[in-house]
Amino acid sequence: MNGLAVAIAVVPAALAVAVLFVPSRLGRIATAIGGLATAACIAALALQTADGVPGAPDAVSALFLLPVAIVYGTVGLYTTWYVRVESIGSGGDEIYRREFLALTNAFAAAEAIVPLVTNMAGVWVALEVTTVLAALLVRLQGTAASLEAAWKYILIASCGLAIGLVGVIVLYASGTGVLGQHYEPVWNAYMAVASRLNPDGVRLAFVLALVGFGTKMGLAPMHTWLPDAHGAGPTPTSAMLSGVLLSDALYVIVRFAAIANAATGTTMTHRLFFVAGLLSLFVGAFFLLRQRDIKRMLAYSSIEHMGIVACGLAFGARIAVTGAFLHAINHAASKSLAFLSAGRLSHRFNTREIAGIRGAVAALPISGTMFALAGLALAGMPPFGTFRSELMILAGGLGGREWWIAIVALLLLAIAFAGIVRWVTSVCGGEPPTGVRRGERDAGAIAAMLLGFAVVLGLGLFVPPPLGRLLEGTFRILEGRS
Repeated sequence: MNGLAVAIAVVPAALAVAVLFVPSRLGRIATAIGGLATAACIAALALQTADGVPGAPDAVSALFLLPVAIVYGTVGLYTTWYVRVESIGSGGDEIYRREFLALTNAFAAAEAIVPLVTNMAGVWVALEVTTVLAALLVRLQGTAASLEAAWKYILIASCGLAIGLVGVIVLYASGTGVLGQHYEPVWNAYMAVASRLNPDGVRLAFVLALVGFGTKMGLAPMHTWLPDAHGAGPTPTSAMLSGVLLSDALYVIVRFAAIANAATGTTMTHRLFFVAGLLSLFVGAFFLLRQRDIKRMLAYSSIEHMGIVACGLAFGARIAVTGAFLHAINHAASKSLAFLSAGRLSHRFNTREIAGIRGAVAALPISGTMFALAGLALAGMPPFGTFRSELMILAGGLGGREWWIAIVALLLLAIAFAGIVRWVTSVCGGEPPTGVRRGERDAGAIAAMLLGFAVVLGLGLFVPPPLGRLLEGTFRILEGRS
């Protein structure tokens, strides 16, 4: 295996063990260094893939590693502040902090392993590991809400993964007539004989995969775990759930879709992506208008954004599909920035209720501004990366036969835009309540947010050529052309 790929998995996994045995003041620094080191390894590996270096993973794996780089790199820096100030209100603070650091690094390792795996059974195992680690992180604060959210997540995600496992088994059965009764279910093997696979079995496997792994992706109506888990978990966990875990699930669905497209054509996958995408857009957009909790508001925004990604995949045009994949990266950067800045606001104002947070920019000039800019990015405003990718998706839709679906998606995006802008304006404008301290000096958290913002803005202004080649390669693979 490629040495960089090994490092991407080993560095956070080794840190997960090491931070249990050192004081949290050292563990948080090690986590920050490990996050940045892992991000650098991912960037180097992605460049290898884009340049066609032998032994590098394919474009799909390299592309879906990028959210890990963005989110783990920024979360690692953020923990230098978060671990220092976080308290569970008892003498067990140090134990809590070490456990949080260990689980965060282990979660990052599991999230990084998913895109590196092309064995269709192995990727299911990797996703199951992320489920367990995410649930442990969500329940870590020990409140009634966090425990309920963790159990809800375990139950719903496990049911989804059970359906996904049936999809893996059905896909395996579809290949026995060509590959034999005993074979390794690697993705390349399926693609090599796609035209000779059992077409009905492949179709059923994709349906099961979309429902099962779509649960982890946050697609409606399987999304019900997402608002609770994002709202109740620690802030860095929320960023990793929304920024990386959803894209990990999308990665698995894309692998199944590529096989289905090569074996049976694109009609079925496009239709099912339309259904899931529009339903998710509808749920996310309208529930955004009703939220009172700042983190739950961001959670419903994630459902909306996964919906637009699914619609982009459904339109099928090159510009729409590459826009969908670019949007997954833009969403990871924008949403992690939004959660990290929201965590700063919640800590300063001592509440997650939107009604209790006023004058965020005045109280926290950098964090409040970053939250406002992240909100505008999530609303699809220029010049941010989400505007570019949403424009690509809608352009592809409006230029094809499904133009009316693009118009429906645009209307739902307008509703989501109104909801996000409403809450961001409410939180960031005006003067803070009396007694709220003003100013901020926490270098780690500030650096994390500025780094995330650089990606959010940078991808709106410019798509680097290597990333463009990864997007093009992923499009060709999804359409069954490579």
